[in-house]
Amino acid sequence: MKYIIDRIEKDIVICENQDNGKMVEYNIDQFPQDIKEGDCIELIDEKFVIDVDETKKRKEKIDELMKKLMKG
Repeated sequence: MKYIIDRIEKDIVICENQDNGKMVEYNIDQFPQDIKEGDCIELIDEKFVIDVDETKKRKEKIDELMKKLMKG
């Protein structure tokens, strides 16, 4: 399953499920130490892994949208 990290609150990570858009909570211990809000992550073999390429693509898309809004 694929998720986007929405926010981190103390020991809880709130993620958006990319399949159905639902928000889910997980214990921060299940994630790599270097996670941050906006990261795309994938659950592989019961372990969360950061999808670096997907995170980069998503950030570039958001940056492009922001540039268009600023011009507009």
